[in-house]
Amino acid sequence: MTPQAVFYRYLLNPVMRGLLRSPLHGVASGSIGILHFKGRRSGRPLDTPLSYMREGQTVRLLSATTTRWWINFRGVESAPVEMEIAGQRYPGRARLFEADQEGLREGVRQFIAAVPRDAPIYGLKLDAQKQVTEDSLDAQAATLILVQVDLD
Repeated sequence: MTPQAVFYRYLLNPVMRGLLRSPLHGVASGSIGILHFKGRRSGRPLDTPLSYMREGQTVRLLSATTTRWWINFRGVESAPVEMEIAGQRYPGRARLFEADQEGLREGVRQFIAAVPRDAPIYGLKLDAQKQVTEDSLDAQAATLILVQVDLD
């Protein structure tokens, strides 16, 4: 496991879970939520705090291929999940976009437009209107993962 993965898994994620489930969740819950899902092999309940953007009943989660949580959605057309946002849990269905699919590119554009602070994390550059530049998206698309959750 990489040092970055150890940092997130054992230090940052438990702290964020605690914060998001506390009365102080308003500090972070505007753009960070908890995705609840089951392990694809183990069937164990899992949860991970993630940056999100919400547009109506659609929630988008962006990640890098170097993380592992999203693998639980590979090969599944629509996986049952729950998204915990601002202390409330919403059931939904998750779909994975990877390998530079057009759905991935459009989702990345929408995600970064809503959460521009995350652009540098994924090596994405913004133009004067705070939109992802196509050159940076071309360069990084193969390293990005998008999970779209359609809330029930």
